[in-house]
Amino acid sequence: MRSYRLEGPKPARMYEVILPKKLGYFGKIEEVLEDLFNEDAIRSVPYVRTLIAEARRRGPDFDEEQWIRTLCQASRGYSIYEMDGRYLSADGPIDERVLVFRFIFHNPIDTLDPRTDVLAASLEVVNYLVAHRFAEELGVEEEIWFLEYTEPRLAIWRKEVDP
Repeated sequence: MRSYRLEGPKPARMYEVILPKKLGYFGKIEEVLEDLFNEDAIRSVPYVRTLIAEARRRGPDFDEEQWIRTLCQASRGYSIYEMDGRYLSADGPIDERVLVFRFIFHNPIDTLDPRTDVLAASLEVVNYLVAHRFAEELGVEEEIWFLEYTEPRLAIWRKEVDP
């Protein structure tokens, strides 16, 4: 029988993006989330192009390839769940179903380039490659919420590999 070893607890970051659930959004949701795994798609995001241009102006030591690779490696997955709620608007209480996109980031052991700090890149990944894109590209919601949990600890029970 295989055994498990404990990895952690180690620093982690968790983010959630909350967006009203509307059928017309599903195509954009799929595009934005799938783009997280594609370096060319990440490069094409206007905000990313702006950050690259600013970093190049700050100094010649900016490693664009490594930075893009870090963003892509950081976004290794997400979870989606639905939540029903009620909030108070100017017109009174409104019931609404929302989609919640959850991202949990940690620096993996022995899988990434040691120069890659996933925790440092995580804020940019979710805030700008997900939440900001939903806001800009859907363009109709009054608010899209972005929650950041900066102090969570993650423990992983990892199955031992047979020698």
